Amino acid sequence: MVATVGIVTVISAVLILGGIGLFGLTIWFWRTSRPEPEALAPLEIMSERTYMKSKGVDRVFLLNMVRPASKAEVLPVSLAHEPVDVAPDIRMKKEKKPRLAARNELFQDQVSTPASSVDPLL
Repeated sequence: MVATVGIVTVISAVLILGGIGLFGLTIWFWRTSRPEPEALAPLEIMSERTYMKSKGVDRVFLLNMVRPASKAEVLPVSLAHEPVDVAPDIRMKKEKKPRLAARNELFQDQVSTPASSVDPLL
């Protein structure tokens, strides 16, 4: 029984020392690793689905969002302003069509009412 206690103690000590060693290795790795350069940020954006689906100016905009200010591409003057909406806004109410005149209004001027009714049998 004493032998099994000794073996368990040795195995526990080895595992604890291994954990402490891995913790030290992790701290050393974090301190020696360099931060990611800003120049690699566009590569990360290029691998995303939104970049793949976008075209032209949208791609340039996505890349300029992550680039350092000194290296960002300048958009052409015509594209740097807000885009012009060439399609009419479908939410606007349509102009009302002129109301058709009622049938009575059309013929009211043409039909004259007789001043006195004449009975043909008289």
